[in-house]
Order: sequence, then structure tokens, then C-alpha cells
Amino acid sequence: MADAAQERTLAANRAVHGALVARGDYQKSQHFRPENQQKVRALLQQLVAPLSKERAIDFGCGTGFMIDLMHDQFAEIHGVDITRAMMDRVDLSPGNIQLHEARAEQTPFPETHFDFATAYSFMDHLHAVEPFLREVHRVLKPGGVFYAGLNPHRDYILAMEAAAASETEPTEIIAREIKGALHNGEHYAEHYGLDATTLEQAEPIKSVQKGFHPHEIRDLSRTIGFADCRIVYEWFLGQGTVMHQQSFAAAESMDRHLQSILPVSAPLYKYLTIILTR
Repeated sequence: MADAAQERTLAANRAVHGALVARGDYQKSQHFRPENQQKVRALLQQLVAPLSKERAIDFGCGTGFMIDLMHDQFAEIHGVDITRAMMDRVDLSPGNIQLHEARAEQTPFPETHFDFATAYSFMDHLHAVEPFLREVHRVLKPGGVFYAGLNPHRDYILAMEAAAASETEPTEIIAREIKGALHNGEHYAEHYGLDATTLEQAEPIKSVQKGFHPHEIRDLSRTIGFADCRIVYEWFLGQGTVMHQQSFAAAESMDRHLQSILPVSAPLYKYLTIILTR
């Protein structure tokens, strides 16, 4: 039964991402905005600084978002994905990039092969996270680092559920976030002709499990054998609006304040960044 469910997840991901690529819409995703790319690039440079920079792997590489940001940091970059249509869009011109059509939970690499591993806007598309993190642990060298960005935060999704159930009329920002967190399948049905359930099947950890919780990730990482787990809260409610309607400085100031009052402010953060050290 689990194998059948996993196959449905894989098929749904191919359908969803194939449709996005065919329409040329994937590169329009918000994480491709310059301010986000700059933010991710800066963090990557910090994380890889102490590493040997021989080999890195990007799980769920898609069209090459992470590869583009780090190919100049390593001698070899390996991208893994199940959707050939997306990998066909990866820029291979740097000459040190190799692509592999394979499941992220079962890659063709030997143990302790990579210095660095990444997964961006990917882990919620898995049928289950534990087999994947075990594979990450297997292929990383001792002391190697895994960076996973843009992971849906369960407390945020639950906060949107509470807002949707409230008798108070939501503001424009909250209404938009409710739609994205709880009804994203309707958007895909309207714009891409995909049944809403297809998107839900492609994002089971978001749609069924309501995203990731820091405590669960920390406990799982210890069980698997990672030496360290760091979790960072990213993108507070309305951050993009503040950045573009007020200023980047105003958004940074608000973020500093919200970070200073964690964990009380935790449900206001949409995503978790997960950094694991083997």
C-alpha cells in the first residue's frame, strides 16, 4: 500500500512540474526573485566556507535553482530529479554539472561521497521524509552539511486554518495566504487544468501533514545520526509586501524583532530552513 501511495506521489509531481515547465511558469515562482536568490546565495557561501568543496548534490534539482547559485563553489555538482522536463532546462554550460534521473531516496552514489547537499522547495513533495534524510546522511561525508530551504511550517499552516475558521473578515494579505496554504490546488486546477487532488498528491507533507514541525525534524535527525540540527524561521507573514511597498530595511527590522521574540512569533513564519551536519 505504501509503495502504491509513493508511486502516486511521484506521478503527481511529474504531472505538476511538467505542466509548470511546459507553460514556462516555473521560473516565475517567487523564490526566483532576485532578493531571495541573493539571500540564499549568501547563506550558501557561509555554509560551504569550511568544507573541502569537492562535490555537492542537489536533491530535487528541478530547473537548476540551487545549481545556478552554487556551481562555482564546488569542483562537481550533481543534480537529482525525477522530472526529465525540468532537468532539460538546467544550464550545463559551467561544465562541472552532472544530472541524474533518480528518486531522492535512492540515489546511485556511494556512501560518504559528498561534502554538501541541498534540497530547496522539495521536501514537502516527498511521500515520507525519513527515507530521504537517511539517504542524505548516507551520501554525506562526516562533517558534511545538508541545507534544505523553503519547507512549509506546520504552525503557520495551522494559523491560516484558524484564520479561515474565524468570524473576523481576513485582510487581503491573510486571505491570500489562506488560499496559498489551504487551497493551492484550486489555483492549479484553474490555471493548468490539473485536478486539485493532483497537487495535493504532489505535496503530501504540506497537504496531509500540514508541513514540518521543528521538534519532529530535530528528533528525526538525531535518530538518523546527524551530529547537529539547526532550524531557522524564514519569511514572516506579509514580508514580501513590506519589502516592496515599504522598504527592504523595514522588512529586515521587522524580521529582527520577530526573531527576537521566538518562539512566541514562530507561527508567523511561513517556512523553515533546515541545516543538518553529519
